Amino acid sequence: MNRKAQNNYRNTKRQRLNVRDVRKSNLQFADALADPRARISSTTSATTSKTNILTYLKNPKNNVDAIAATMRNAYNANGLITRIIDYYLSIPTCNYSLYPVLGNKQYDLDDTLSNDYVDVGYSFSQFNLKYFVPYFLKEMFINGVSYFYLIQDTNGVEYMEFPSEWCEIYGQSNGVFKFMLDMSKFTEDTIVGMPSEISTAYNSYVSSNTSEPDSWYNGKFYKLSDNGVAFTIDLGALNNGGKAISPFSGLLLDSVSMDQAKSNVEVQDTIDNIRIIHSKIPLNSDGKPTMDVKTAKIYDAQIRNRLPSGVVAVTSPNNLTNVSMVGGGVTSAYDTLNKSSKQIFYDTGVSEGMFGGSTTSANIVKESERKDANWLYSTVFPMLENYYNMLLQTIKVKSKVSWRFKLIRQSNATLKDDLSFLKDQLTLGGSRLEYLAACGLEPIEIISKLQFEQNVLDIDDLMVVKPTSNTLSGSQQNNTNTKGRPETDEPTDDTDRLD
Repeated sequence: MNRKAQNNYRNTKRQRLNVRDVRKSNLQFADALADPRARISSTTSATTSKTNILTYLKNPKNNVDAIAATMRNAYNANGLITRIIDYYLSIPTCNYSLYPVLGNKQYDLDDTLSNDYVDVGYSFSQFNLKYFVPYFLKEMFINGVSYFYLIQDTNGVEYMEFPSEWCEIYGQSNGVFKFMLDMSKFTEDTIVGMPSEISTAYNSYVSSNTSEPDSWYNGKFYKLSDNGVAFTIDLGALNNGGKAISPFSGLLLDSVSMDQAKSNVEVQDTIDNIRIIHSKIPLNSDGKPTMDVKTAKIYDAQIRNRLPSGVVAVTSPNNLTNVSMVGGGVTSAYDTLNKSSKQIFYDTGVSEGMFGGSTTSANIVKESERKDANWLYSTVFPMLENYYNMLLQTIKVKSKVSWRFKLIRQSNATLKDDLSFLKDQLTLGGSRLEYLAACGLEPIEIISKLQFEQNVLDIDDLMVVKPTSNTLSGSQQNNTNTKGRPETDEPTDDTDRLD
């Protein structure tokens, strides 16, 4: 290597080290770095062949990555599947409440515990649940299992996502799936900007220091700490090699059928709208053309250059039979497309009327919304509650009381009915905090707003109730010009309603 090449190598290496140092320092502020070249992304190719999809689904354990790639392609290409997955993402309100677990011990319920509630509410708000949960679920619905690494500091949190080809679930703790990362996927280029735990593990992998069974598996898989979490509703993932497939993977075959039906519709439309113009070359008495081929080509070219789109020119000495092309394609193309879309709705259990399709009753749509919400309540909500309860354990409080996290069982589709139910519970001693949480207020927002309104703004004095017939009694009407209730509490037919 000549001197110039050596200098270029040193400069390049120095710049790389400088960038690495800057990016590591940025991690102190809980920043998830961008990946402009998509170095940390899925590289598995998707398929659009029904035969390949059938093969994948017959042995899903060995084709998890291919199914995930095909599912992601279908989400991006098939508008109906996109809307169905986005529909499920829009159901939960992600409203939640926090509460202490009080046992037989004596606690200071006046000062310490109330201060703990503020501390826990503020610390928990940094997890930005309503922002991240829809993305967690979207990736889980597409891939079957999504892998995230938590980056946290005193200012907030961020998450770094890893492709499924790089990860495998290795265990479960208190309902939270833990995963291990394939360090052989990293290079000196891709390891730049990684959290310190992953960078340290990569250095150990490069130096072949991977013999610790509690931290390593198979010489290349590093078992991440609690910062690494895998989201999946497939509890059988531990028995399937740490892998899971999307609960919507059954839609892939119907998606291919629907794409084929759309292609048939395009062919049908093309055939129905095609027009043919025939330029006949004259013949003499012997049946021979009276025009040479060169001249015929000139006329044919002039006609073709002036034809609008969808019109085809034919030049020949033969007679052309008028054949109508209307209906010449697959006449059942539109029926096939409708049946394919209905099959997708049938497979997911979503009412067709939810997306403007035909329905015989509005109650069908309403009951479908409730059913879909109940599916999320029984599968997705417990998974999220396990994860956030684990995060709550990392928040230190003075009273040493354990705190729990609970997602409110309500959906955006039935929000009015859900709020009405919780409001009715208040008359029987229900939780006010849970009702306020169902109204969309976070714990720190509840106590901050109420204290600010009552203690700072003295809002009851600002929002004075206006005198009306519902707020005034007869004894309060001293002003003869004031409208209100009658003077007596037992009015007769002759009692004046005005003073």
